[in-house]
Amino acid sequence: MMKQLIGLWRDTWWLWTAFFVMTLVFSFVVGKFFLLLLPCLPVPYVYFAINRYDTDGKEKPDLGS
Repeated sequence: MMKQLIGLWRDTWWLWTAFFVMTLVFSFVVGKFFLLLLPCLPVPYVYFAINRYDTDGKEKPDLGS
């Protein structure tokens, strides 16, 4: 499973970093309530890693079929 997580990070590190930064910015600008999103971010990360990447960390070729 670790290779799946690394594969997703390799392809989408910029997106997860943006989510993290936007959450921090919203928490300071709008309210501290947005900090509750930080513990929630790993859940979709693991979900997409398991569903989109094989055990070798390569993207599954037949996702749209």
